[in-house]
Amino acid sequence: MEITIEYEGGSLIICRKVTVEDKEQWNNVVKESLNGTFYHTWEWNEVIEKGLNSEALSVAVEDDEENKLIGIFPFFIRNLFEDYKINKYFPDISKNFQIGCSPHHKLYSFGGPCVLSSITNSEEIYKLMFDFVNTYSKKKKNIIYHLIYPYHNCLDSALIQNGYTRTGIKKTAIINIDKDLKEICKGFKKQFSKDIRRASRNGVIIYESRNYKEDIDLYYNQFQKLLIDRIIERTGNSYRRVSPALVPYSYFEKLRDILFPQKMARLFFAEYNGVKVGALINFYYKDTIYLGHTSVLRGEYNDLNAYKLLIWHSIVDGKKNGFKNLDLTGLHHNELDGQYRFKMGFDGQIKEIGVYKSYRYNEIKHAKAIINELRKLKS
Repeated sequence: MEITIEYEGGSLIICRKVTVEDKEQWNNVVKESLNGTFYHTWEWNEVIEKGLNSEALSVAVEDDEENKLIGIFPFFIRNLFEDYKINKYFPDISKNFQIGCSPHHKLYSFGGPCVLSSITNSEEIYKLMFDFVNTYSKKKKNIIYHLIYPYHNCLDSALIQNGYTRTGIKKTAIINIDKDLKEICKGFKKQFSKDIRRASRNGVIIYESRNYKEDIDLYYNQFQKLLIDRIIERTGNSYRRVSPALVPYSYFEKLRDILFPQKMARLFFAEYNGVKVGALINFYYKDTIYLGHTSVLRGEYNDLNAYKLLIWHSIVDGKKNGFKNLDLTGLHHNELDGQYRFKMGFDGQIKEIGVYKSYRYNEIKHAKAIINELRKLKS
């Protein structure tokens, strides 16, 4: 499937699915685009496609005359009811209702198309990519709607012009680490600064894994499973709230095999008296660190403040290596929630990210009717 148009100066522009030969040029577009983030990179999309066994529709726009990519669009297909009980009890029905999403929102990430910043008429390139995924969706028929949330607002107008509606807002907190460490620390909650100093005095040490091939297994078996158990306990084993946290081992395998060798991901441990009491995986791209996965032991280790010390180490280490921002990867919508209050204790600046949808109304009504019928059968 290809879409070809005549562009400025008479050159031909081709919109198509990517091939493995596009990797270097794909990453170049992400690097040079205003909207490009870690979650647009070829490597991250490979982790999602292979690690989550997800159907990917990776789209590229090529300038045929110059034989180079000028636009990219990571796009995934997932079951609409993937995190609902309908998927558990009626998987065949669930497969008939899907959504197209950029990013794949099983995990914290961002998406939408990217175009080289040097392109003067980027609106036409954006439209070409949106037309491509729309054509694909119409042929597939069971895709109910598209969901996109871009990290930067430079995409807002392009999304609206191409039929997307802003339906909500996600928030994250970003710590500016391009300052003196004392200035950064001054912005913390006073108690946070005390807790970080106390953790160091009490002998909690932070160090980077030097054997990530084995340590990723340790992380998954000791810390990721602990996090899932905690969510099960906190939610009363609510399927809808537990299901998004059930990230398969294959995902962590792909982190290990694809991201760690290139230092796009790094694993840190917090250790106390020879016991690993906390672990953190960070993602690195351009000038930003993204908090990836974090888990700490509770119970007798609860007062060690390992989580705070891991984040403080990320700031110190990131600043040392020339990074300017640490994205704490999302804020709870309720300002009274513990997660919100904890992350804002690090004096991060709130960043709002628009949630955009493109609906196909008849299919949505049909899906709701199916759900209602299933609920009646169950009752």
